[in-house]
Amino acid sequence: LDGDGLIGVSDLLQLLASYGAVCEIPESVWDCGDPINYHGYDYATVQIGDQCWFAENLRTELYRNGDSIPANLSDLDWISTNEGARSIYGEGTSECFAQEPHLNACEETYSLEQFGSLYNWYAVNDIRKVCPSGWHVPDNTEWTEVFELYGGLNAAGLHLKASLGWSTPFLGTNSSGFSGLPCGYRTFATGDFVDVGGNGIWWSSTAAGSVAFSALLWGGDGVTWEGADFNFGFSVRCIEDTE
Repeated sequence: LDGDGLIGVSDLLQLLASYGAVCEIPESVWDCGDPINYHGYDYATVQIGDQCWFAENLRTELYRNGDSIPANLSDLDWISTNEGARSIYGEGTSECFAQEPHLNACEETYSLEQFGSLYNWYAVNDIRKVCPSGWHVPDNTEWTEVFELYGGLNAAGLHLKASLGWSTPFLGTNSSGFSGLPCGYRTFATGDFVDVGGNGIWWSSTAAGSVAFSALLWGGDGVTWEGADFNFGFSVRCIEDTE
């Protein structure tokens, strides 16, 4: 078709164009383990069994549609709100308690960089979604699948906890790649920040009545389930949707 006597790409493109077909250059393929950009931040991801997870805590200031998630709530506003809200460990004038080895955890910039943000369950349950398109906050079934993959409630914590950051002798092996850190939480009753260095707690999207479930990694090798008031501030991980 191009007159050079050889069948090449240009000939094929002309042939396709003659029949109204468009030859597009395919987009690069994303694989679990590659970072995913969400609202300007690149989140690490990890394959855990058949699931793909964020390998770090959510820190977005926005819902999926770009609406802001309210922040900088006073203690009174935090414990009384029934709308989505986010917080950073140690922000504002709230009481803040930090255990070894996180002596700087009550400093907002350090805390955000190390642990991400804390969210109440109203944000987790908001129809505007906190996770990016194609991702969601895991429910009890999805959390349980991970726990069972690593030996159940009595053993999974060892594999989910990071190998740094926890007080000795409670370090994890991080064989899962989950990289769970002891991020602490914001209380529902007073608005205080507590337990950084000792506990890491992540929301489940599953609720029952007036409480939502959360997964707790603590000082031992295990994992515990907790029913938590909606006004707690816990960490959030996103998991990829399955078709």
